[in-house]
Amino acid sequence: MTDATELRCPSCRSPLEDGDRFCEQCGARLMGEEPSRSGCRVCGAPSEAIDVDGFCAVCGARERTADDRVELDLVSAAAVSDRGRVHRRNEDAFHLERLGGSGVAVVVCDGISSASAGDVAARTAASAAGRILVRALEARTQDGSAAVLEGVKAARDSVERVPWTTRIDRGMPSCTLVCALCRGGEITVGSVGDSRVYWIDSDGVRQLTVDDSWAEEQVADGALTVEQARADPRSHSITHWIGADAPERPPRITALHAGRRGWLLLCTDGLWNYLAGAGELGALIDALPAGASAAAVARALVDTAVLRGGRDNITTAVIEINPS
Repeated sequence: MTDATELRCPSCRSPLEDGDRFCEQCGARLMGEEPSRSGCRVCGAPSEAIDVDGFCAVCGARERTADDRVELDLVSAAAVSDRGRVHRRNEDAFHLERLGGSGVAVVVCDGISSASAGDVAARTAASAAGRILVRALEARTQDGSAAVLEGVKAARDSVERVPWTTRIDRGMPSCTLVCALCRGGEITVGSVGDSRVYWIDSDGVRQLTVDDSWAEEQVADGALTVEQARADPRSHSITHWIGADAPERPPRITALHAGRRGWLLLCTDGLWNYLAGAGELGALIDALPAGASAAAVARALVDTAVLRGGRDNITTAVIEINPS
């Protein structure tokens, strides 16, 4: 799981993350070593094209370091979170725990880039919701939908307490959230925003969540076709999120009874933006060696998004579900 850092800006005391060179809130330059002077690994530009913050002046990509990826491998469940090629830091977060042979609690959050402290909001929300779902696994008797609702509420309450500095061009700390409570073949999924959950088995790939987005609502209302909505600049504008300024509405909840072996996949839009559709997701997984582990699936999907551009942070959690 990923957790919040205690580092703070010496100028304004806003939360910081390891590797930050500037404070997101006040813009203060932070102490630290300058990036290496190797050339751009994306477009091949010479070392002279890399600026002091590690960005390529030709293509805009940032140099990658060993700290750019976080992985957690629990054998039958795994998660990978990658900064991608462009963003200064990773504003995604996850919480993944396994209990016994078939109990799994998982949360994936994506900090909203236009918000203040989006990375802290994501980590805080993932941790808060994760604790509730793990407690439900331990209790064994709590209804899955009730646990998800309680987890989302805990996430929102925790994000509302995230400290932040008011700036005209930045919103309140906020993030998207998807989560799942898995008890053998019984799966309960909750979602707020445009991160997604997929179910993949021998019958194909099925998206279990519905994006809280402008495009999705236009199509649902019959105002636009899918093609028209996707072509609109507002298509990725989300209409629900975790944060103090979020609209008052419950999360979307879906229950699934898995009758056969399959994969449950949770991901941020940094992954699915690079997929033409659910069919391509299935094809990527089918191309892996037979018996690939959850960690191998998660790494392959994240690597694909990085290779295809990595314009956003990328996080995916993969859980192997085997009811037998």
